[in-house]
Amino acid sequence: FLMSFELARSDVVTAALAAKAAWAGPPTPLALEFQNVTVIELERQTVPYVCVEIHFLDGEQLSFGQTKVVADYGQIHIIAHTPGNAGTLTGQKILDHFRTFFELKNFSVIRTKTAQGAASYESKGWDCWPIVIPFWFHRLVT
Repeated sequence: FLMSFELARSDVVTAALAAKAAWAGPPTPLALEFQNVTVIELERQTVPYVCVEIHFLDGEQLSFGQTKVVADYGQIHIIAHTPGNAGTLTGQKILDHFRTFFELKNFSVIRTKTAQGAASYESKGWDCWPIVIPFWFHRLVT
């Protein structure tokens, strides 16, 4: 019951790497970017890629007493990036593939809910197609 943000992040990284390894493309290989790790060099990138982010958002106390159970809540953001005006279908295929590795799962630390679509947007010449997967985990506080 000794859970932490780092252990929760490890669940997400493990699932993202498994999804990347199972990707059949195109593009092959699929570039995968994490927050502050394996950052894509946009001036060199010419084919679609995917970014996985983890956001810790909220928490609540679930019990009273000397040792308290706390629920931490967050979201996994999976964003498929495609060259501007050239990749809606590829972006959706990437999201469909990655979603199966994340939604409604019981990982070693986190539990996830269903994926939710989010509005697409443009960034630096790339079309960005996000989905958001809420998660939670419990930990003890003394």
